[in-house]
Amino acid sequence: MTTTMAALSYGAIRVAEFVRLTLPSQTYTLCNAAGPITVDGITFEGLGSLLGIAEIQNDIKANSADLRISLNGIDPANIALILSADIKGSKIEVWRGFLNSNNQIETISSQQQFFKRYQGIINNLTIEENFDDQARERVATCIISSASMRIVLNNRQAGLKTNPQAWKVFYPNDTSMNRIPIIAETYFDFGRPPLGGGQTTQPMTTNPVDVNSEP
Repeated sequence: MTTTMAALSYGAIRVAEFVRLTLPSQTYTLCNAAGPITVDGITFEGLGSLLGIAEIQNDIKANSADLRISLNGIDPANIALILSADIKGSKIEVWRGFLNSNNQIETISSQQQFFKRYQGIINNLTIEENFDDQARERVATCIISSASMRIVLNNRQAGLKTNPQAWKVFYPNDTSMNRIPIIAETYFDFGRPPLGGGQTTQPMTTNPVDVNSEP
């Protein structure tokens, strides 16, 4: 389904990228605009050039391309806070917004020019440190790599375990899996003749005929 971006028909186009990181303990909303921008009651802190977003691959079909986001100018004293934030596995979302002359989201024909571009799961985190010669201090950069939801769905494990404990979570009154532990610990020698435990019976005919008798 295509989305019409009316702002693209304007002569002067001003855009900004918006990022929302949903961590287990807190949600962070950032953008690369010069100042904070509020969209639908959510304020995105303006980091300007300190927030870097790699190019997002745009295809006609859904693709599995990853995305890298960098946060520059971090105080090295806060690196421990980043590493302890349990970022891996968190949800990340990216929007693109078209700005008006007041550096706020443009509204055209009652439609906000604010469009979602990416959604994925953070799968890696890298910290890089550089020494600023002019400021005479160390500056850290946090690089976040995320996998698209297409990769997440392709790698997910689906199905239900065939054991009584997992089965009764969904079907508490069903007893069809109760004998699974017994069968799992039973040794079956397939192909070997049975050693007892049952008796074979010959098929019966309704009118037996003695082939040795004379007519």
